[in-house]
Amino acid sequence: MCTEQREFDTMRLPTEQLISKIETLSNDLSQDQLSNFLDIINAMTALVEEASELSKTQDLDVSSDVSNPLVH
Repeated sequence: MCTEQREFDTMRLPTEQLISKIETLSNDLSQDQLSNFLDIINAMTALVEEASELSKTQDLDVSSDVSNPLVH
């Protein structure tokens, strides 16, 4: 496992702890701030999904290059 992945994994929170932190934070926000915060969370979720799809596509490209080196 690469160093970057290990650093990322240590930043991850268990789901219940993440939800608890978000709930605690949201209690201190005004309605407008909460709306903006949720918009940011939604945008981040979309970015993660997009990155995951891009990663899958790149993995397929790399595996096809490796499986048939004569294509180049």
